[in-house]
Amino acid sequence: MPRPRTFDEADVVARAREAFAETGFAGTSLDTLLEATGLARQSLYNAFGGKKELFMRAFLSGTAEAVEAVEAIRHGSDSPISRIRTQLVKMAVLHGGGQAPPSLFMKAAVELSAREPEVATTAAAAFDAIRTHYAACIAEAQEAGEVDPAADADSLGAFFCAVIEGMALLGGTGVPRARLLDIGLTSLAALPATELGRAHLGTDDGDWS
Repeated sequence: MPRPRTFDEADVVARAREAFAETGFAGTSLDTLLEATGLARQSLYNAFGGKKELFMRAFLSGTAEAVEAVEAIRHGSDSPISRIRTQLVKMAVLHGGGQAPPSLFMKAAVELSAREPEVATTAAAAFDAIRTHYAACIAEAQEAGEVDPAADADSLGAFFCAVIEGMALLGGTGVPRARLLDIGLTSLAALPATELGRAHLGTDDGDWS
């Protein structure tokens, strides 16, 4: 009769995710995973199958979280155009100067997409979902009279996906939050905002140096 597990799988996946995000798949040894998760070698193999299988569990968890974080901006109480601006400012504050913990979603997408089809497919689907959420927010801004209705919401959604995820990558290299904030706010010029939209965007951001 198999012995009952004495660990929480979700907690193990979360700990493995932190380890993989810090040093990548290739740079994370099995011994490092065992130390990070607190599992014995056989327990890890029994529960997850091995390093690659545990990595995919962690990667899928990180990917889902990244998509959910963007989906949340569609349900805020602020106007749609303000929610996009808030997301840009939030990313600058969160990632500026490498303050945020590394993202396994982004690290794996860069490290493994070229040679691991499963990672590439998952990352592409996640980026498409993120793009869709930004596009939907822009479409809501058009409906609210904040953005020119003739604008291409899908193209703008792809643009803000690229800008915001790029801000996270730059922040991870140590780019300061003031520079990221400048990038984010400058990108708002791509939005063909109406007079109402410009009023909702505002200009006062405080001191982010």
